[in-house]
Amino acid sequence: MVDLKGKTDIITGASSGIGAALAVAFSQKGANLTLAARRSDRLKEVAQKCPGGVLTLAADLTRDSDRRKIFQQTLESWGRVDILVNNAGLGIYGDFLSIGEEDWRQIFEVNLFALVFMTRAVLPHMQSRGSGIIVNMASIGGLISHSDKVTPYVASKHAVVGFSRGLAKDLAGSGIRVLAVCPHLTDTEFFTASPGAPEMAPVVEKFKSFMDRPEDVARGILEQLDSDRLIVFPTVKPARAYEKQKDI
Repeated sequence: MVDLKGKTDIITGASSGIGAALAVAFSQKGANLTLAARRSDRLKEVAQKCPGGVLTLAADLTRDSDRRKIFQQTLESWGRVDILVNNAGLGIYGDFLSIGEEDWRQIFEVNLFALVFMTRAVLPHMQSRGSGIIVNMASIGGLISHSDKVTPYVASKHAVVGFSRGLAKDLAGSGIRVLAVCPHLTDTEFFTASPGAPEMAPVVEKFKSFMDRPEDVARGILEQLDSDRLIVFPTVKPARAYEKQKDI
């Protein structure tokens, strides 16, 4: 397990769900945190649960100015960035032909491009230090098509996995590692906040008892930060799902 004491971690999408659980787990291990999300009030609630130092920043990760703000204010507060967790994400549910171009572009802006350019903002600093960990939150949907009516989401998360593979190749030997974390369905507000949530609600209710808890996902990520594998399954459920469906 990576020793987080005194290290600085940026976590995007940290106002709820897996991001919030990661914040608490990392802080309990001694990390200093920069937590970024759109909802400043929720970020402050998460910060109150963290025993260590926390900087909260209201930010829209699709804006370059906000991404630069996150990095610059982290350096001003903590002097370094050791781990970047690109966790902010968006879901969508609906028949392929019912989802318009605007929604397609939005999900790629949030799930892929915000992640890519947040990484680009932080990477030169990590390269200058010769160390760092970039954690890209993908999904089991980044490896398989885990459900119907989620084509844009699956496409965006496959792109996250592909980006992570390419970046890992580019950074080989640099001291900077890349992880693509692929959780299973996780019991968070993700399903109620995404476009198409009312139509998805019966499906969510059907599978709710099979979902992982965000705290279990966070613990699995924490325990595997030193993994040499690119693809990280934080619990046994996504690993099993992948083995069952990888050839479909």
